[in-house]
Amino acid sequence: MLLLVLLIVLDQSIGLVMHKLYFGATSGVEFETTFAFTKADADVIFTGSSKARRNYNTPLIADSLQLSCYNAGHDGQSLLFSYAMTKMLLSHHTPKMIVVEMFPEELYYKEVHYDRLNVLLPYYADYNEIREVADWRGTRDVDTSSVFYKLYPFNIEKVKLLSQSYRYNSMWLDLLKGIFKKQKTESGYLPLNKTITEKEKQQYIDEFELTKSRERNRHIDANKVKSLVGIITLCKQKNVKVVLVMSPVLKRYSDDKVYQLVDSIALSHHISLFDFTGDDRFKSFKYFADNHMNKTGSTYFSSILAQKLKIVIAQKP
Repeated sequence: MLLLVLLIVLDQSIGLVMHKLYFGATSGVEFETTFAFTKADADVIFTGSSKARRNYNTPLIADSLQLSCYNAGHDGQSLLFSYAMTKMLLSHHTPKMIVVEMFPEELYYKEVHYDRLNVLLPYYADYNEIREVADWRGTRDVDTSSVFYKLYPFNIEKVKLLSQSYRYNSMWLDLLKGIFKKQKTESGYLPLNKTITEKEKQQYIDEFELTKSRERNRHIDANKVKSLVGIITLCKQKNVKVVLVMSPVLKRYSDDKVYQLVDSIALSHHISLFDFTGDDRFKSFKYFADNHMNKTGSTYFSSILAQKLKIVIAQKP
């Protein structure tokens, strides 16, 4: 019993220290997430994965639109995170527009996308807005519509969250980087400067196709569809214009049903969808650093996108 008490005290103490360090950060990924969640007040907010962070030249778009812009893209995330981000943003600020970067492949179930929701856990106690999405970490493989779950709604994630230190697992190194290595971004935009070769481009495509062929039980993730619809619904409730954008990719898989699903969602909710995945203007490898665009490509893409966003902003509600 004494050992158990000591473990609990140690856990709670570590959690309190980590909480102070986390929310006291002045640079780094954790700081940027907290800023987007609680302080971002730009006219136009971009959200999504690393494709949003790398492909959208925020300063250029801001200059073109003559509106303030902030890029809230987060490396390694998916629509699940974008939904949580939108909830947090709209809880403290009402922008003119939210632009959602949509990589259609995201709509498929991927275990790693739930694992990466650990970035939400430091906010769990303080912000109710993110709890729905964070709780999905514990019910990812559970049929929540079943009679059994309705009678016994057990969620292992909620049990784990009784531990204060659990919320900051694997974050020590990132926090230290934020303290000692100041990473400067331009309104959240973090461009890549290298350029892949034609051979490397084909290698990325081959690797992606091999990964797809090996995935078993490939299916659309209901939580991701719910997230996408949730983002649209929240924006409409706040009279915020929402735009879905599929930025250029190395190769478009035109026979994939997720493209039709995204089209149907955009159409049924009467919102703008700009699909650049099959745009011939971005076929050249010179616009890519890897699976992401490089600075040259993101600048070219953003200049074209800005003109389309101008039209949407000018439209009456």
